[in-house]
Amino acid sequence: MTPLIAPENWRRIALISDLHLGTQTPRTVQVFLHWLNGPARVADALFILGDLFEAWIGDDLLASPALAVAPEDASCAQHIATALRNYAKSGRALFVQHGNRDFLLGADFAQASGAQLLPDPTLLHFQRERILLTHGDQLCLSDTAYLQFRAKVRNPDWQRHALAQPVRARVQQALAMRAASSAAQTRPENWADADPLEARRWLAHAGSRWMIHGHTHRPCDHWGGGMLRQVLSDWDCDAAVGTAHRAQAVWLIANGRAIHVSRQTCV
Repeated sequence: MTPLIAPENWRRIALISDLHLGTQTPRTVQVFLHWLNGPARVADALFILGDLFEAWIGDDLLASPALAVAPEDASCAQHIATALRNYAKSGRALFVQHGNRDFLLGADFAQASGAQLLPDPTLLHFQRERILLTHGDQLCLSDTAYLQFRAKVRNPDWQRHALAQPVRARVQQALAMRAASSAAQTRPENWADADPLEARRWLAHAGSRWMIHGHTHRPCDHWGGGMLRQVLSDWDCDAAVGTAHRAQAVWLIANGRAIHVSRQTCV
């Protein structure tokens, strides 16, 4: 894999994932935009490791005609893309990986948002460390049904066919897929986790000892065999009353020859 070499002047990096932004999460969108325009501005680079959006039906959501057929989805997408572009224009580097929900993000989104789309995985070189960045879905080997689905929807022919459908039809398809996913997530037996041995295999192949990923919604630091696997938090500030809101970033801060790591709540 081609490494991403951090410039020497980078001192602070923020990493987030699994925001699942969309019209159904207005409070989470608001919290993210507030964080993006405030605390995130002290970062030299922001990495979004997948599932920025709950669903992404195509970059044509960012075009004016989409406002006529899918006004809420298009307006939300365009508002977020504009906020990201303003963030990138402020002098910060912005990187986005595809997730299992927004795998159709493309070149038009990158141009509109000012983001660089990252391959999955990407090996980041920062302060003498080699840090493997991935969304994390490929590590969930026990979720065989999803991995079969992933292989299908990542096929370029499938994507061309999907994007050829009218915007209105794609919105309805996304709603159906979202409902099916929500129903599946209510059953604990369907909550796949990253396979530790597969993660170690990835790290060994990359010549790295440190991995950061999202997808599983199980924020934790896993140590073993001299290797660290950090799992990012998902974001949910629209949960029912009485349920704790979740919105967290992992910060990597250069401290002399070392890197100070902290998890910070973004609410």
